[in-house]
Amino acid sequence: MVSIRDIRNPYSVLIEDVVKLHLAALTEKELKDVVEHFRDQIQSNRVISYIKDIYSLVTVLEARNVLNSQNVDALLDISKIINRPLAAQRIQDYKKQKELVLHPTLPKIAPPPPLCIESGQQISREKLIDKVFAEIAKLLGRDVSSFARALPFDLSENELQNLRGQSKGNLEEATLKVLKLFRERSPNIDHIQSVMQALNIIKRGEIRRKIESILSANAICS
Repeated sequence: MVSIRDIRNPYSVLIEDVVKLHLAALTEKELKDVVEHFRDQIQSNRVISYIKDIYSLVTVLEARNVLNSQNVDALLDISKIINRPLAAQRIQDYKKQKELVLHPTLPKIAPPPPLCIESGQQISREKLIDKVFAEIAKLLGRDVSSFARALPFDLSENELQNLRGQSKGNLEEATLKVLKLFRERSPNIDHIQSVMQALNIIKRGEIRRKIESILSANAICS
């Protein structure tokens, strides 16, 4: 169950804690020293004459706006003048909590991964092609024949059917065989760009976008 104290104004709770628990038993000399410290802010000998204890001092300081919920430095000064370390600690805790409310600490967000791999860890072009080809083979499915025809290399229909026959219905294996032959017969072209164009031709844009993600994650630093 939430107590009434828990839902009260934090400043009111602070004043209650510090004044009643830590500052109430001021000696006459301590009170005089504290009042003298604030003489310039109070600016009235008549008002000063009314200050008989810590409660009346706090009331005067609040009336002069020297002490308020946004600025409790006056209360901290009092605690230090009369050497009340527990009161000072309670006030510092209040100030820290107030700062967190006004300027909450945002969770740290990890920086995005670099768009390229440092030179010592670069993935080789050949391994990148292997990775791209494996992803295409996994996703292409029944479009293997139309994909093979869209690739820029010489492949007869008989060869295509033989490759599919050798794969015994395994479409992923058939696609890998087509890509292996494409790589061997066209060694001097951009293999990745060529397969991307072929995917566009057969309207498999979702695979092309997947390949683009792989390329972005494995881009080579210039």
